[in-house]
Amino acid sequence: MSAPPAAFAPQPVPSGDAGADGTAARAAAENVPWNCAVRAVLRREWALALARPVDLLVQALFFVIVASLPALSVAPTPSTLALLAPGVLWVAVLLCVLMAGWRCFHDDLRSGWLDQWALCGAPLALLVTARLVAQWIATALPVLLLAPLVALQYGLSGAALGVLMLALPPGIGILVLLVGVVAALAAGLRQGGMLVIGLALPLAAPVLVFGSLAVRAAQLGQPAGAHLALLAGTACAMLACCPWLAASAVRIGVES
Repeated sequence: MSAPPAAFAPQPVPSGDAGADGTAARAAAENVPWNCAVRAVLRREWALALARPVDLLVQALFFVIVASLPALSVAPTPSTLALLAPGVLWVAVLLCVLMAGWRCFHDDLRSGWLDQWALCGAPLALLVTARLVAQWIATALPVLLLAPLVALQYGLSGAALGVLMLALPPGIGILVLLVGVVAALAAGLRQGGMLVIGLALPLAAPVLVFGSLAVRAAQLGQPAGAHLALLAGTACAMLACCPWLAASAVRIGVES
């Protein structure tokens, strides 16, 4: 386990009785500025991503394989591929988010990193938001880079591909927030992975529907603005409430 960043490192306290030392240590821990705590979270996630590039590579290959298998298993006619493309691509995105985020808080709880969050004095919801933003970037980046290449085998038009690229960032954001809340609830459980999958799949269905309908509308030459607006509005609403729910679940996990 790596050492905590300086923002979360314990501060020295003057000598005295044990009660005074404990009070001083708690006060020192609670004086960490919010911006320093958020930067420490982001720096740690960035350092972990750089230290484990294989994880990003596996995630990218997983997305390509899941999105490509249906195209290889049906008759490769343009009409069939065009009909499959929206749903297949969004299912691949969902599975990619689940694979990357189901242990989002499990390892942090076991390593004691979440205990540092609870002691640093910064709002827990703010730190959870920073953690989920880092997760969103790490998940969305390989998908956005590879989605145009995967879409080529389905013969997506330029308009449909443009709508897909516009729908992916808010759609992935919603999925990351949903999976983050469920992962916070399941943190520390022995069979937490099955719980995350079982709870996240039905909750993610509206995102897949709106995203697929947006791409399908572009394929048919119809306006997709309404579907994109629904995705953007849902992402804003989820960003306003999901970090608080995940923070409450994280606090319960730390205190239990």
